[in-house]
Amino acid sequence: MKTQTREEIFTEAVLAHRNIIYKVCYIYAPKGMIEDYYQEVLCNLWQNFDQFDGRSKRSTWIYRVALYTCISFIRRKRPASISLSFDLSSEEDSSLKEQLEELHSVINRLGHLDRALILLWLEGYAYEEMAEITGLTQSNVAVKLMRAKNKIKEMFNA
Repeated sequence: MKTQTREEIFTEAVLAHRNIIYKVCYIYAPKGMIEDYYQEVLCNLWQNFDQFDGRSKRSTWIYRVALYTCISFIRRKRPASISLSFDLSSEEDSSLKEQLEELHSVINRLGHLDRALILLWLEGYAYEEMAEITGLTQSNVAVKLMRAKNKIKEMFNA
């Protein structure tokens, strides 16, 4: 039986969870910079790969590294605004496109932590997993998520 090298284990982990990384980068990266953010996440994952201790799921650890990497990348780069972009085909209903644009605009106006919690909630993560990823307590996640949802409602009604 062949023992896997660190590089092989890392490659498998990245390939298995690349969608998680891209989703986080897609939400936080300005248009045209998703690949830069993705590369930054990969570098941080590689540098910290030996620190994964197995206390959480690997996907949770990768999500957390991706989230913190993107947030720190934003702080270093300090862009004027962070664009949440998406593409809909021309056949898509224009009202759906307008609603999605408005939703992305509203989510984009949230703070980093609120945006992260909304993203995790939309992905279907449990409060326990959200707490593990963000480093908050479960009750703090619940309160902050409720407040973020209320902010979104207020922005839609404004």
